[in-house]
Amino acid sequence: MFERPFYKPGSEPESVMVEQPIQLLMMDERRLAEQFAQAGNLMDLCADEAWLRDAARLEEDCGGQVEAGPAMREYVSRLSPLSAEQLQIVRLQSILFTELRIWLETWDLGQCFEATYTKARQLVRHHLKCLSPEQQTWVEALLREDAQGAAPAQKTVRSQIVTMVGKMLTQEDWQVLADTAAQGMAVRVLQMGQPDGVSAKAS
Repeated sequence: MFERPFYKPGSEPESVMVEQPIQLLMMDERRLAEQFAQAGNLMDLCADEAWLRDAARLEEDCGGQVEAGPAMREYVSRLSPLSAEQLQIVRLQSILFTELRIWLETWDLGQCFEATYTKARQLVRHHLKCLSPEQQTWVEALLREDAQGAAPAQKTVRSQIVTMVGKMLTQEDWQVLADTAAQGMAVRVLQMGQPDGVSAKAS
């Protein structure tokens, strides 16, 4: 049974993975740091098959006894609190990636969706670091609108997200997304060509 750490409502830092065993959080801090520097989101590790196998092995080694409640407090206490700027980035990414996911779901990517969505988030994060003056003004308006708590139908700036993200992505970015989707499909086809895949289809 997982137990959530105690935080005041709304104050949970996104960087704390409350439903991951402490063994997994501490198993390879160098790798976690590299992942955060590259993608800005530790949850992208869940798309890494090698990492997932390591995580499963560690959980099995400890007999499945995992904790994420009081036992996590000492670890959490060592984490630096997020700055106002970091919190703003978290808010912005939450807004953008919610709409990005909805948009990508209309692409009918099937088995390639998660890989393509992960790559799209990485590309958007990269562009958020070097916004043009026009994009910066739009981002500030988006955050102000979100803070006002307007009804969805009244969020006119948010309705522009797909258009703005589309403009952020370069032709090279679109090619990367196409290649990611194609690679995902190729992997899926090759998996189906394995004896287990053929047997499962035949049955």
